[in-house]
Amino acid sequence: MTLVRAVGRTMLSSYFVLSGIRAIRRPEEFVPDAEPLTDRLVPAVKRFAPDEVAGFIPEDTALLVRLNGAVQVAGGLALATGKGRRFGAGLLALSLVPTTIARHPFWRAGSSEEKVHERQQFVKNVGLLGGVIIAARDTEGKPGLVWRANEGRELAVKRTRKARKAAKKALKHNRSQTAAAALGTGFAAVSDVLGDAVEEVVTEGRKARKQAAKRAEEARKDALKRAEEARKAARKSAKKNKKKLQKSADKVQHRALDAAGDAGKNVRKRAEDARSQLGEHIQLGSN
Repeated sequence: MTLVRAVGRTMLSSYFVLSGIRAIRRPEEFVPDAEPLTDRLVPAVKRFAPDEVAGFIPEDTALLVRLNGAVQVAGGLALATGKGRRFGAGLLALSLVPTTIARHPFWRAGSSEEKVHERQQFVKNVGLLGGVIIAARDTEGKPGLVWRANEGRELAVKRTRKARKAAKKALKHNRSQTAAAALGTGFAAVSDVLGDAVEEVVTEGRKARKQAAKRAEEARKDALKRAEEARKAARKSAKKNKKKLQKSADKVQHRALDAAGDAGKNVRKRAEDARSQLGEHIQLGSN
């Protein structure tokens, strides 16, 4: 509480504290003015109040004046000290309404001077009433209940929108039956409690993502297993083909060697035939 507020509240409450003490100590001064109002107000309150409450409503005007004075003293002290200041200002506002109507009914004044005086006092009390209403609404710069309620509502709306966006994103990436069931569950619950429904949809979406990730991991492992089996089969087939190629190469080599041997034999045979023929010609020539 700032110094300006403390001084202002003390000044405002001083009128009510002094007036309340005066009403408590000498209520007979206020009884003549209060009786016309209490005579009409008390029976009406008892008529509409429950039976348990109507029995405790006093009919003595002096006692009612003292009670009103006690309310003014309690509210003034609460406003001045700052302990329950807003509640105290509310009590002062409630007590000031019947006090103003009872003590300053300028519409019933006889002479014009009396009417002017009572009107001035009436307007003064209206001004005091405006002051205590402002004091009752003063939060000293802190957020009030209405502001907190609106802020909480806006925060809930923002969180709900974020949750709905997250749910839509999750459902967009998971178009499986689980995601479809989550979508149906979420929109069914939105009609009852939107925030809880969106949270449930997000939970279902997360489950769907986990299931999809699990299936993707299983598919990846299966693909790796099949790839490994394919590599093994390829290596095995390559070994078989290598053996076949080696065997074919050996056969070709043997055939080539055999052909080369046969060709060598033919060459040697022809060379021997040529030598024998040459020898025969030489012998014939010598003869």
